[in-house]
Amino acid sequence: MSLLDQGPELVTIYPTVPSDDGYGGTQPGPGEPVRVQARVMPADTDEAGEAGYLSPTTYRVYARSLPAGPWSRVEWRGEVWSVVGEVEHFGGSRRIAFDAATIRKRS
Repeated sequence: MSLLDQGPELVTIYPTVPSDDGYGGTQPGPGEPVRVQARVMPADTDEAGEAGYLSPTTYRVYARSLPAGPWSRVEWRGEVWSVVGEVEHFGGSRRIAFDAATIRKRS
């Protein structure tokens, strides 16, 4: 049993799926929600935040598998977050493989 298998936080992820844009093309749209047990930890602060400037609130989400990507919506603790960039996949054996994503609070 790993710390990743029983994370203390329940995160709802709305993965992006192609949806009709009304002009004959597609655009990213919300998919069916997926609930994931995860660990959520504060992300690094940058120098701007340390110098007294406002910096966006960011966290790192760690789970065995994260069905998310750019433009995915995440709901955690009653607030809505966006995934920043691609989800990182860390391999190795099946026991230690996990995914990590950076989320930023939507304003």
